[in-house]
Amino acid sequence: MMKHQFLDQRFQEYNTALIKGLQNMATLLEAEKCWQQGKLIRMTLLLLSSVENKQAKYITAIEEDIKNSLLLD
Repeated sequence: MMKHQFLDQRFQEYNTALIKGLQNMATLLEAEKCWQQGKLIRMTLLLLSSVENKQAKYITAIEEDIKNSLLLD
């Protein structure tokens, strides 16, 4: 009986350590997921900013072309 109690206690300690390790891994995975989502958001914002800058340049160029064509008339 004593041998079974010893093995049962070791098994419970092993399970506790395993559960703690899995919980730590889950926490790390969640942190990694948040980091990746943040990186994706930053990349998206940079892309949108680039598109807006190009759009502003195109609008300015179109306005300049219209202004120049009106001056020629």
